[in-house]
Amino acid sequence: MVSFKNLAIVTLAVTTTSVEGISFSNIYLNKAITIFKNPTSLIPSFSNSKSINYQDTKPIPGDSPIEVCDASEKQLLHLDEVIVTPNPPVAGQNLTFTAVGTLDKTIEEGAYVEVEVRYGFIKLIHQTYDLCEEIVKVDLQCPIKSGKQTITKNVEIPEEVPPGKYLVVARAYTKDDEYITCLTATIIFPVQ
Repeated sequence: MVSFKNLAIVTLAVTTTSVEGISFSNIYLNKAITIFKNPTSLIPSFSNSKSINYQDTKPIPGDSPIEVCDASEKQLLHLDEVIVTPNPPVAGQNLTFTAVGTLDKTIEEGAYVEVEVRYGFIKLIHQTYDLCEEIVKVDLQCPIKSGKQTITKNVEIPEEVPPGKYLVVARAYTKDDEYITCLTATIIFPVQ
């Protein structure tokens, strides 16, 4: 995973901005480093939250690790293409992310996103974020206008990302609980 919040929010950012931006920060990385420094914190947790239906995912054109989840459900965001370079992402290297998509409805203050990050079967993070607060971190703001949009962002991936398989799921909703999108990505960082 691209440092926990980095990949979570690669996924999240596409949701958050109708492809207007990627909100990358170090919250997930710091939490991951804490977890890996304190092995007793690696106790698995289970959640009542909605799980991914792996039969209901749809790849997004562009050969990226990101897929639409809950694909049979009506969603406001429609991604035409997502390109991630390098693919797969590499710890210690910059990542370039380009996304093209269409948002059916303007997203206003009060929208939120539920993010879950797993390391293998171990849940590292399950948290809800204010969508509009997250996109401010990448020089964007609400309202996020409806229509077709393209974004390109460069992100530094820290070398400290622990090797392993990471699963990230982001489900975004409007302030009225309309489904903006569900995006998921599986990234494997090899032992270096």
